[in-house]
Amino acid sequence: MLDRIQAKAWLKSDRAGIEPALHGAQKALAQWAIVDDYNAVLDMHCCDARLLRYLGKCYSLRACGIADDAAAARALRQQAPEAEIFCARKEDIPWRSETFDAVFYQMKKSEADLDAGFLKEAMRVLRPGGQMLVALTGAPEIVSRAGALLGFCAHDTHIALHTLLKRMEEAGLADVSYRMAQPLTGVAIGWKR
Repeated sequence: MLDRIQAKAWLKSDRAGIEPALHGAQKALAQWAIVDDYNAVLDMHCCDARLLRYLGKCYSLRACGIADDAAAARALRQQAPEAEIFCARKEDIPWRSETFDAVFYQMKKSEADLDAGFLKEAMRVLRPGGQMLVALTGAPEIVSRAGALLGFCAHDTHIALHTLLKRMEEAGLADVSYRMAQPLTGVAIGWKR
């Protein structure tokens, strides 16, 4: 029953022209992003178009996204026709160098490793002075290990926060920091020099 109520609320809010609520990682990215009118932003893990639609309503900006497959990209373009959404790999972004003022990536802590090619490509499309934001969602590693020991959940290899921050610094980002947004969501932030 709860699923039907949520589905109706989603449709009702979408029909009325009211944007659906952002989920945790998207809220964190929107909260910590420093964007303004006439900026260009890229969502490197565009699983739905809510973040791009939200930023497009708040600012007059160029909203772009990358989807995992062609069918998802077509569906997202229908949801957000004002955004530029393409099917591409995050290691091969189809935009020119120094195009974006802010680059967003929504990451699960269970992603065991952060690919160096992804960060290199993000740095390529980021303008000097631009901001890279990586939303990190999931239970802290210690909680995950305790849950696995007690048999509540399977233990996944988690990316350590210090590893993420170190990789961002190695990629060339300056002033790298981490900000908590919600109990299980935070944002790693860095700036291109």
